[in-house]
Amino acid sequence: MTAFLLALFLQAAPAQPATPAVEPTPTPAAESASPAPQEHPSAEGEGHAAASAAPEGHAPEAAGHAAAEGGEHGESPADIIFHHVLDGPYFVFKSKHLVFLFVVALLVILMAQLALRSYKGGHVPKGLGAAVESLVIFIRDEVAEPNIGHGDGRKFTPLLCSFFFFILVAALFGLIPGTATSTGNISVTLALATVSFLAQQWAGISKNGLVGHFHGLVPPGMPWLLLPIMIPVEILGMFTKPFALTVRLFANMLAGHMVITTLLLLIPLMGQLHWLAGVAMTPISLVLAVFIMLLELLVAFVQAYIFTLLTAIFIGMYAHPAH
Repeated sequence: MTAFLLALFLQAAPAQPATPAVEPTPTPAAESASPAPQEHPSAEGEGHAAASAAPEGHAPEAAGHAAAEGGEHGESPADIIFHHVLDGPYFVFKSKHLVFLFVVALLVILMAQLALRSYKGGHVPKGLGAAVESLVIFIRDEVAEPNIGHGDGRKFTPLLCSFFFFILVAALFGLIPGTATSTGNISVTLALATVSFLAQQWAGISKNGLVGHFHGLVPPGMPWLLLPIMIPVEILGMFTKPFALTVRLFANMLAGHMVITTLLLLIPLMGQLHWLAGVAMTPISLVLAVFIMLLELLVAFVQAYIFTLLTAIFIGMYAHPAH
């Protein structure tokens, strides 16, 4: 790395002046002639010096113009967009996505505890408890049991509910100004997909045994000549499932926030052309941003549901390979 930086520096550095040639030994005729005055440079030398100094004088002028232009316009639109969607420091913490990951996890635990308290004393749950109960029943009856199987679906319902509520709360919490969507970080979605992958393998091994689990990856009745092709394909398919879960959730969470930020940036961008253009663009940009914000509310529920549904389908595929 040091050699690479040194090479770049040497390439960008101005060329050094050549070594002056050795003056020829004066001849006797030259010695007899009167020496030329040395204190005044020739006109040709002055012109050459002025010509060589011109590019050097032009560089500070260009640098000053670029600095003034940067100070006038500030950050570029790309810098602003990526500042809002990428990870970065948050107050004294090094990662804002990690901070809001723990915040969302605590909110989900708090929400579950408040929902459980509504059942004390034999009372019918109301408010938050009723909303949580309806979602849990929906995941159990419409997602877990139809795709994993009766009985087996109930065992995986707590895991599926954890996926659903965490992704949902993280997406909704990220819409609050000043916060960040932790599921917009591919490391977080990869961790969720890894847990889903481990649950899929555990479901197959616990249901069919280690040998039966991997034997079930190959479709029954497959000709033995195709086994060298199908076995690597099926093993690769085991890892494409969590990869699809990772990229789908990450891309959808990232894209929504980028669209909202881009729509709001249309106001200052049009204002640079003319202040009337910025004023005219303000209501249009705000209406479109609010529309996308409302659409993000729907996307939060849809993405939480899709991740949970696909996890249940993949678990059911490994638990019941014959189907």
